[in-house]
Amino acid sequence: MEKRSCPRAILNQIVEFECVDTVLGPPAEIRATGIGRDISDAGVSLLTNCLLHRGEVLTVHVPPGVEAAGRSVLSEVKWIQPTRHGIRVGLKFIA
Repeated sequence: MEKRSCPRAILNQIVEFECVDTVLGPPAEIRATGIGRDISDAGVSLLTNCLLHRGEVLTVHVPPGVEAAGRSVLSEVKWIQPTRHGIRVGLKFIA
């Protein structure tokens, strides 16, 4: 059963992001990357090696070729799923 409220499009591009607010203390001023798996008006799914936690707030830099390309969007980490290829995260756009 599909739980998403917005249809997603395949992304498969490198996405840059940085922590704005963490659950463990002040964020490090580090820009990280991940591979965008899919994207919608409501959020994005990434595969990354960056250790993230539920509730953290990130600034996601939308890559070229996407409707909102070139924008930076505040996003909240909603779920985390470790895989053998890295960490898959689901982000909800909040602004």
